[in-house]
Amino acid sequence: MNFTLLVLLGSCLMWPVMEAQMVYKVKKIECSENPVRIKNVSCRLKAINWNVAVVNMDCDLVVPIIRPVTRLQVFKKDYSNQFQPFLIDVTFGICEVVKKRTYYPYALMLWKLLKRYSNVNHSCPFSGHLTARDGILGSEILPPFPEDYFQFRFTFFDSNSTNNAYLGTAKFFIQVMESIKNKTKTAS
Repeated sequence: MNFTLLVLLGSCLMWPVMEAQMVYKVKKIECSENPVRIKNVSCRLKAINWNVAVVNMDCDLVVPIIRPVTRLQVFKKDYSNQFQPFLIDVTFGICEVVKKRTYYPYALMLWKLLKRYSNVNHSCPFSGHLTARDGILGSEILPPFPEDYFQFRFTFFDSNSTNNAYLGTAKFFIQVMESIKNKTKTAS
């Protein structure tokens, strides 16, 4: 009897959590590049509906990238509309992720996105024209974040044994929110 009451009470408390689905909507993109290494950079965002926006990015590599390294930083917007560091600041080599030598969770999440939406889906080195088409940030890939505005900053370098050459930065401004449902009128 007590166990049944406990299960019933627990399911009532969990119902609103299971009902509300969080979405990660990209609100804005900013891209900057090192013109010595990368040319013709374009970052575009296209809103599909209230919950989804797709990302399209292009660039031409002047010099091939031998050992790409990425630094991922996450910032959260505070009460004064400034972005402050939020929990995540990791640096990893993309080639090590591709060759399955490293298993950083955030690196694997980035690699899943790159494989799905871009032509950067092969082993190193990278050269020529890089493109990402119809990229969507799904809630199944990311860990749960609280409702708020975040900035995901990806800084890319080409690393060798002596120095890191700066390639560029991509900033994604993301709103974590509950899914907006369409209110359709029923015919009477």
